[in-house]
Amino acid sequence: MKKERLIVVINKGHKLLPEQERILKERFPYLEPEFLFAPESGWSKDEMDQIAASFKEAAIGPNRYLAQYIIFVSPIPYLLRELTRSEVIPYPECSIQTGIWVHVFHNDRREKKELPDGRIIQVVAQEGWQLV
Repeated sequence: MKKERLIVVINKGHKLLPEQERILKERFPYLEPEFLFAPESGWSKDEMDQIAASFKEAAIGPNRYLAQYIIFVSPIPYLLRELTRSEVIPYPECSIQTGIWVHVFHNDRREKKELPDGRIIQVVAQEGWQLV
């Protein structure tokens, strides 16, 4: 039986910001992150179903993990929903924790940037990240 793993779900063209790396090291100092890179073209629903099934199998299979911490850096709504639903297996008389724990990086700070054509846009700040 395996113990724990930390999986970071992020788009292939993106990278963790320094503050996000620091937060992961503070929160999970004993785990080295594994990266699950979403292709630039995205995943099909079937591919995401297969990914979700692989996490479920790793939670209940013979070589199971006691805990799988799945951190979404890039928003992938359907996969996020499916993995969140996998955190608990409901039964009529009880529910069982699977050891799947889904988290997202959140930042409610915005910075204003002026584009070369003079337009002002709001972008997510480099700092102010929280793991929720």
